[in-house]
Amino acid sequence: MNHQAVPLRRVVPARLAGFIGPIARDDDGIIEAMAARHASWNPAQLVNRLTVTARLYESVWRVRSLGLLAGRAFPVGEELAELATAVQPALEGGGVVLDVACSEGLYGRHLAHGGAEVVLIDHSSPFLRRALQRCALEDIGDRVDAVRALAAHLPFSDGSVDAVVMGGSLNEIGDEAAALAEMVRVLRPGGRLFCMSLVPADSGAARLAQLLAGPNGIRFPTSARTVAWLGSSMRLVEERRDGIVLRITAEKRSDSPGSGPGPTAG
Repeated sequence: MNHQAVPLRRVVPARLAGFIGPIARDDDGIIEAMAARHASWNPAQLVNRLTVTARLYESVWRVRSLGLLAGRAFPVGEELAELATAVQPALEGGGVVLDVACSEGLYGRHLAHGGAEVVLIDHSSPFLRRALQRCALEDIGDRVDAVRALAAHLPFSDGSVDAVVMGGSLNEIGDEAAALAEMVRVLRPGGRLFCMSLVPADSGAARLAQLLAGPNGIRFPTSARTVAWLGSSMRLVEERRDGIVLRITAEKRSDSPGSGPGPTAG
């Protein structure tokens, strides 16, 4: 892959102030930060590296999946409204958001439309390319960066961002605890985290279906375990569940170790 160094004057300082490593982009504008690491080799993660998956994921599956999994009508607009409400207290006057394991950047794009500076993070180059294409079409490309990295190894310094969000990817990452620990680490004190994930089903038939999904690398941690992984530095703000769809909002405690106030949009 051809990588080109990007002059610092072309980088929005607020957006990448906490970035660790050389700022260099490939021909698609993606910053490469995987180093020698690689994503889990489970089938779910392998499928995410396919171009066809990136093209179809949001328009075919994502817009319909929550209604099926929640057991009620659950349009994407409602989910995005929950997201915006959850992180808004950390983004007063602007701020920097990491959309971790972003797929096509559904969450990040929505927050960018609201004025946030957004960094899209995923291990899949096809997904990141697709996300950047969508941002360009929606005229928000100047508020968005894309970084190829793992959720369990975020290339940002401690306490360097205002909010971290993840929508529906926790179940297939392979190391949920490490991913959540990283998301907490990069948050500034007072920063907000919003995570949507899937929990174990209540009915026997649904639990059997979840068990059968296990060999594909998809896991279903309980809400209690997910909250526990956030650690003592986080205060649980809200927990919602519909069917197997869990949404957690948490805030980093003001007395937590960090680097002081996070960056603000400029």
